[in-house]
Amino acid sequence: MKKIILLMLLGFIYGNQIKPEMIPYRLIPSDPHPDHLLEIEIELIYPYAVETMIEVHKQETLDIIYERIEFETINPDGRNHIFQIDNKLYYLIRIPYTGTIWK
Repeated sequence: MKKIILLMLLGFIYGNQIKPEMIPYRLIPSDPHPDHLLEIEIELIYPYAVETMIEVHKQETLDIIYERIEFETINPDGRNHIFQIDNKLYYLIRIPYTGTIWK
């Protein structure tokens, strides 16, 4: 009986943890005239939590997500970390660019 209660308690504790929303993105080369600088574009699938926000709040959240992608691109040590925006957790997943259209 004690084992059942303990398992139920552990299930309750671990089942109520906040899970981060995963945001897949990829970096696409967008250099119309190739030269010594590589220009890239960030393409992401909008997270569900952002799609349901008010337009102003949505744009601010997307700006923070884009800044985080830029940070992770420049600083490889900062990758694979969960970050928080307005008490919501997010996790970025970089998808490799294969040359296909993502739609």
